[in-house]
Amino acid sequence: MNSSTRFALILVVALLSAGVAFAQAAPGAPPPQVRAANGIAYVNGGAGEEARDAMARMQPGFSLKLVFSNASGEYLVADHVAVKGRAGEVFDVDGAGPMLLVKLAPGDYTVIASYEGKTEQRAVKVGSGMRTLNWRFSGARR
Repeated sequence: MNSSTRFALILVVALLSAGVAFAQAAPGAPPPQVRAANGIAYVNGGAGEEARDAMARMQPGFSLKLVFSNASGEYLVADHVAVKGRAGEVFDVDGAGPMLLVKLAPGDYTVIASYEGKTEQRAVKVGSGMRTLNWRFSGARR
């Protein structure tokens, strides 16, 4: 191998190593934030381990936790989520998940979620503590 080729290989390896080091040192995504829709507080996110940890710390005070995944358990983001109470729709959000924390008053609700053009619904009773609903979309691809 001549010196030009060796120099080029060393340069490529050095640049790749610097890129890997920079990617590992780059700060993660901002932590999930409490937002409101129709006057209902919610937190949406959880795509990475840090975000899931942050959301776990935020759970007190929220009454409903939705976790979206496909049939094999891989996390996914629902296209749309709506929550209906006895008087009609009380909450809705696009791009929900893979975790969604919602602060609802105690009561009976219907949660409607869509993913890849398929809509499913679940009945849920919210009480004074946290209620978790692990939502697996059957037939969903990742």
